[in-house]
Amino acid sequence: MNKIYRIPDRLIQKYSVIGPRYTSYPTVPVWGPVDLDTQKLWYHELANSDRPLSLYFHIPFCRERCSYCGCNTMITQNQGKATDYVSYLLAELDKLASYGLSHKKLRQLHFGGGTPTFLLDAEFKQIIGKVREHFTFEEGAELAIEVDPCSTHDGQLEMLAELGFNRLSLGLQDFNPQVQQAVNRIQSLEITKAHIDLARKLGFKGVNLDLMYGLPHQSLESMKETFEQVISLKPDRLALYNFAYLPEQLPHQKLIHLEDLPNEKVKLEIFFAAIEAFGRAGYEYIGMDHFAKSDDELSKAQHSRRLYRNFMGYSPKSGVDLVGIGITSIGETEHYFLQNEKTLSQYQKQIEAEGLAGAKGIRLSLDDRIRKWTILRLMCHFYLSFVEFEAAFHQDFKTYFAGELAGIEDMVEEGLLKVEADHIQVLDWGKLLVRNICMRFDAYLKGDQAPKVKFSKTL
Repeated sequence: MNKIYRIPDRLIQKYSVIGPRYTSYPTVPVWGPVDLDTQKLWYHELANSDRPLSLYFHIPFCRERCSYCGCNTMITQNQGKATDYVSYLLAELDKLASYGLSHKKLRQLHFGGGTPTFLLDAEFKQIIGKVREHFTFEEGAELAIEVDPCSTHDGQLEMLAELGFNRLSLGLQDFNPQVQQAVNRIQSLEITKAHIDLARKLGFKGVNLDLMYGLPHQSLESMKETFEQVISLKPDRLALYNFAYLPEQLPHQKLIHLEDLPNEKVKLEIFFAAIEAFGRAGYEYIGMDHFAKSDDELSKAQHSRRLYRNFMGYSPKSGVDLVGIGITSIGETEHYFLQNEKTLSQYQKQIEAEGLAGAKGIRLSLDDRIRKWTILRLMCHFYLSFVEFEAAFHQDFKTYFAGELAGIEDMVEEGLLKVEADHIQVLDWGKLLVRNICMRFDAYLKGDQAPKVKFSKTL
């Protein structure tokens, strides 16, 4: 059972604010333009790192638009667009390898979107063939892919298994027919179960399910029913994302009517109900929006304090350098972040000209790296050791963060965390408010440096 207690109303009112999700630090809004020479320098530095690699491929294509979606997608029925796009992915891979990355071992590979399964079998084989041409997978490497249960088929899953994919992430959102109709995402329990059963039969070691709360027509009772249906499928990991309604930024969300959305109180009740239901079923609350079976690698990584967080969410694969391939994809090393061009035309133009498509990024200062380390420990482990901090940075934690420690005294008094002689421990209420805690350590949210951007609500 998850030991998470309901937050008092007074804390909900205080801490239900706009804030980052901390899939990176510094967060994307404070990054700046990156020129070609800087990209080349960063990739040469990456080649000299002794850390293994993780590759992320962004496949933006979808045949239909889900009205809730906030991802970078392209709606098309034209398969030729994807075929053309794959040729650019292969060219980008060749260019990256030319910077001396080929000697590095691959620990993780992930296809996200969009709808990665929009690609044809032959196109998957081309990409994985090119990856294997340039890189060697570590033993036990994770090859993961996001799958739309409505558009994939048995033959495609069989092909993915043959190529070495061993983890599936299935988008679901909600099984309620009225909700599905409202967000243009029709998907039955039966078809989802059939794909999961086949994946198990084919030897996939892990199956993730992604849910969303805050969608039109959702209620506490309807979501409780969905949670029980999801539990019956026995996924290894679960993600429950808070729907961000941003119709001014995402015009397609105007198809969703504000009056059809559950209010903040109902949304919180849904989230608390999820924690309780998943806890009874043997899933541990990892943090933020993630749950995992107690014997899953994600839970084990959290217990042993090896858990990491990046743009794909929580990951047990810490200590790797991430390289993003395709439009909008993001790379991350110990010292920098780099994001590719966001539009297909600009991406293709850059690949044709130089073979690299980075558009924005940031080189981390020492202060950035110190705060990134601190925020990651709080987000992933709910625990921060001053001794480990001092070993990593040769700084005294209490001296370096004297202002921040004074600034979290109210949180200590409210029972969100405790500060001991040699560590910080996030407590039960604080686990649900960890974004708020991390915001107190974010240098870019102070004074005039605060980015002018609309983040999602922390609750």
